[in-house]
Amino acid sequence: MKKINISRFRVVGLALAATIASFAMYAVPAAHAAYFNAGRNVTVENAATVAQNVYVAGASVAVSSPVNGDVLAAGSTLYISSKASGDIMAIGSNVIIQGASAQDVRVAAANLTVGGTFSGELAAAGASVTVTPGTTIAKDSYIAGASISFDGSESGSLYLAGGAVYFDGTTGGNLVIKNAKQVTIGPDAVIGGNLDYTAQASATIEPGAHIAGATTFHQTVVKQSPDAWMGPFAVLITLWWFIKFLMMLTAAYLFWYVLRRDATEIVTRATHGFWKELLRGFVVAVALPVAAIIALITVIGMIPGIAAFLAYGLVLLVACPMAGIVTAAVIWRNRTPNLRWYHILLGVLILDIIGFIPFIGWIVALAVYLASFGALVMVLWLRIIKRA
Repeated sequence: MKKINISRFRVVGLALAATIASFAMYAVPAAHAAYFNAGRNVTVENAATVAQNVYVAGASVAVSSPVNGDVLAAGSTLYISSKASGDIMAIGSNVIIQGASAQDVRVAAANLTVGGTFSGELAAAGASVTVTPGTTIAKDSYIAGASISFDGSESGSLYLAGGAVYFDGTTGGNLVIKNAKQVTIGPDAVIGGNLDYTAQASATIEPGAHIAGATTFHQTVVKQSPDAWMGPFAVLITLWWFIKFLMMLTAAYLFWYVLRRDATEIVTRATHGFWKELLRGFVVAVALPVAAIIALITVIGMIPGIAAFLAYGLVLLVACPMAGIVTAAVIWRNRTPNLRWYHILLGVLILDIIGFIPFIGWIVALAVYLASFGALVMVLWLRIIKRA
């Protein structure tokens, strides 16, 4: 029996991080290596094949053109039906991938529908995830969601994690289900390997379902006294995140539209000398508070020490919205001098989302922040020297 490697299921938890990181990595080459577009409504529907990678973002995005490369999309509502020779990666509120073809597909959305022919893996995460009938996936799939419905055909093994799971498709390997409240195996389901599931109650297996291997049920222990305070606490956390996001976005707009010259110089330094500014930001972030503490406890005096701490805190705060602008500049590198409001909106939002991803997301967000901080410190220092 094939050993089930549950640790690979972490791919689902990192689907969002992989999607965002892909924007940063692929956006670095020159503009001729990829097609970029952003705006309120973005459509890529040429009959001719787009002979390069496609990177698009907007409130409403539709990609139907054949693409000789990867498709990366971000926005509120996404519709992708492209025949891509590479991968499809997407993040949005409502995402529909239907009639598409690609290698690997990595996508995260609140409401997600996936349909097409994929020669690689599928990694998907969302509140509601639906894999439509006729979908074929050549390699293993990893899906997480509060509600999952799978009616496609999986050649490898299928790993699911969610509240309500409905499977009425085909898998050539094992079907592994984790942390489910309820599991339903439909009448047309065909499982070529084992069915191994963890749920609060035994699965409903409808007549006609075929399971070639063994069926193993692991019952989840249900807590008898739920934490009543979690609901209000979640509301407060969500409200705080929304207020913080609006503050960062407002500050980013002010810096970009009021202090355009300084902001452009900071962004240019952070994007063109990323690692240099990251190192500078790290050194200053460590050295300045140490210097301030030394000033407080030595003959230098309390006033210079307090002033250093205040300056340190102010620059740290300013670096936060600047990091959002830098993220936008990395994604739309060829448009850096003329970033629009929606570029900055998506930059701040994407960086904020990255910060919620454990480990990898934290590292990426911290790196962008330190590079922005280092560039900001250098520009401020040059201004001080110039006026001295």
